[in-house]
Amino acid sequence: CVMDRIAELKRRLLETVRMDERVILSGTVVSIQTDTCTVKVDDIELSDVKLKATASDAQTLLLIPTIGTNVMMISTDGSIDNLAVIKCDQIDKVIAKNGDFEMEIDLKASKIGAKNATTGIYELFDQLQSILKNLKVHTPVGPSGTPLPDSILAIVNFETAFKTILKQI
Repeated sequence: CVMDRIAELKRRLLETVRMDERVILSGTVVSIQTDTCTVKVDDIELSDVKLKATASDAQTLLLIPTIGTNVMMISTDGSIDNLAVIKCDQIDKVIAKNGDFEMEIDLKASKIGAKNATTGIYELFDQLQSILKNLKVHTPVGPSGTPLPDSILAIVNFETAFKTILKQI
């Protein structure tokens, strides 16, 4: 019967997530370190609260909470020495890494960046604007000069635009 299956599923779920061994706390972020933060719970500051589930750097997703935002933390071993953030109300940055690829979304600065071991998107656009500013072509009387002022203005506008949204990481 359907009710028996639902009851069995509920029993198995409760058995799987026995909350008696876990500690769940909520608090307010006081400061951010590289991949940890300090959180204030009532009048106590807890340092070294993890912002990612594991210490691995090979493949990670790191959410950097905004200072002053509320977070929920969990400890899988029941101690407050092993806390990790599992939810936050507001974030300043999202950093995703996979091997030599890294992407960063900086919500505070309203910019994004991406790079691998060879180059980054900011560097590519910077190289492009430099090439365009100094572009010369062959003419019947020899090489041309640099682009005309209206072309330089368009290139400068392109440079300004990409620097407002892209960030160097």
